[in-house]
Amino acid sequence: MFDWEEMCDTYLGVAPVKGESLIGSQVKLKWLRENMLPLGEEPTEEQLHAYCRAYILGLIEGVLIPGRTGNKVHLMYLTFFTNLRKTRRYSWGFACLFVLYRELCRSIDAKAKTMGGCASLL
Repeated sequence: MFDWEEMCDTYLGVAPVKGESLIGSQVKLKWLRENMLPLGEEPTEEQLHAYCRAYILGLIEGVLIPGRTGNKVHLMYLTFFTNLRKTRRYSWGFACLFVLYRELCRSIDAKAKTMGGCASLL
């Protein structure tokens, strides 16, 4: 459906290597950090936008909506950042509460050993 390499190249300015940094539709956070930092002294507007998109992707997986993988972020979120001006209109708080509520519901299962990645939100 999506060509994730092309999407990364278009919106992040760098394409990850399939199978190494790009696994299915997820990219490793280590690759994201290595390829987006540091930002030059006088970046172009496109470089700045790419850096912002990468930074937000890192925040999503690391803080806002942590998943069970821990070291990868799903690139489906990148589709929300094609126009950075629209991102402030999204209900990020609701998304975080939804994920937290879902993990709390899963954690009350007698077979659950941990709560997943959302413990930091509490």
